[in-house]
Amino acid sequence: MATAKDVAALAGVSIGSVSNYLNGRHQRKATAEKIKTAMTQLDYHQNIIASGLKKNKTMSIGIVINQLTDFFSMSIVSAIEAYVEKFGYSIIVCDYHDDKKRLEQKIDFLLKRSIDAIIVFHQDQSTPMLEKIANSNIPIVAIDAPINGLKTDVVVVNNYDSSKAGVNYLLKKGYRHIGIITGSSENYIAQKRQQGYEDALKENGLTVKNSYIWSGDYTIKSGYEGFNRLIKQNPNLDAIFIINYYMSLGAIKAYREKDHQPNIEFLVYDHFFVNDLFFPEISSIEQPVKQIGTTAGKLVIAKLTNPAETSCQTVYCRNIFHQM
Repeated sequence: MATAKDVAALAGVSIGSVSNYLNGRHQRKATAEKIKTAMTQLDYHQNIIASGLKKNKTMSIGIVINQLTDFFSMSIVSAIEAYVEKFGYSIIVCDYHDDKKRLEQKIDFLLKRSIDAIIVFHQDQSTPMLEKIANSNIPIVAIDAPINGLKTDVVVVNNYDSSKAGVNYLLKKGYRHIGIITGSSENYIAQKRQQGYEDALKENGLTVKNSYIWSGDYTIKSGYEGFNRLIKQNPNLDAIFIINYYMSLGAIKAYREKDHQPNIEFLVYDHFFVNDLFFPEISSIEQPVKQIGTTAGKLVIAKLTNPAETSCQTVYCRNIFHQM
């Protein structure tokens, strides 16, 4: 069986260079290519378990998301995995179904498996188990929202600015009766996106009407119900902003069932390939899922590479606007 020493000899580099390459440290491109080629020719495979034991690491990163069926979250997870596996790390993915008790159980599950770091989605409040993770000096990266009460790295998008810009786009097209299907007022994302909607209206001299606002629970069903409620209360509605993808599916279904309605312009937060198949056509705000995942991967690897670094940062990823 080939060893790292054999790889170094074939590549014509030092054993230190091979070690640095295997541990994800920066190498000159030419050196990295020589090592990679030598590893392929020798069919060399690093013993991840042995390497992890030497460093007191399991070489695994826990990821906690709300739903494994959530296309948005799993697209980001895919980008995270693609980045961290370059450094020899694997991932363990758990979902908690918007259940606080299940969330605690999943984090406990990951902690018992000695994960080296954890990435948490859609969690804007600290919990006892998250605090236990932090007190154990295990790096935490939060995606989509900062976690109140915890000092962590955070990856978010410009929820407020992009929502405001999207609603301003509707206003410039002449729409004046714009409704919104939003989320819980306690949710960080819903707060930011609704605030962008409201400020756009106010800055254009329009009144924010409670009858134009519907709070859903991010499901297709609540989007369907929300659209019907808004239309019933506001027959003059000419545009609608929906703050998440799944509620937009329900709203569009409800719209298509009512052929007698006048045209209503849709603005949707999130854009996936199926958006282009929607009828009516919609404008959308696309979140850069690959950038979000890669950024989260970089933040967690930076912490694992340099455990002495205690400062945390919040990184904003900019959305892409697709107008109809």
